[in-house]
Amino acid sequence: MKKVLKTLAIHLFCIVFFAFFYYYFSTHFNNNKLKHNNDSKLESLIDFLLFSTTIQAGVGISDILPISIYGKLLMILQQLIMISISVIMIYVFTR
Repeated sequence: MKKVLKTLAIHLFCIVFFAFFYYYFSTHFNNNKLKHNNDSKLESLIDFLLFSTTIQAGVGISDILPISIYGKLLMILQQLIMISISVIMIYVFTR
C-alpha cells in the first residue's frame, strides 16, 4: 500500500509542479478562453492545473495548446515523466 501512495504522491506532485510551470510560461501557450474573458489569475492557474492533469493522465485533450518550441518541450517532458513513473511502478509491482 505504501508503494501505491508514493506513486499517487509523485503523480500529484508532478501535476502541481507542471501546472505552475505552464502558468509561468503561459506566453508559450494558446488559450482562447483566457484571452477573451480576461480571467483572474486564479482562474488561469486552474486552467493550467486542468491542462497539467490531462497531460499527466495521458488524455491530453484541452483548450490550451503549445505555440512555441518551449511549450512543446515542456509538454513532452511531463509526458516522459508520466510514462517513466508508470513503467517504473509496473516493474516494482511485478517483482
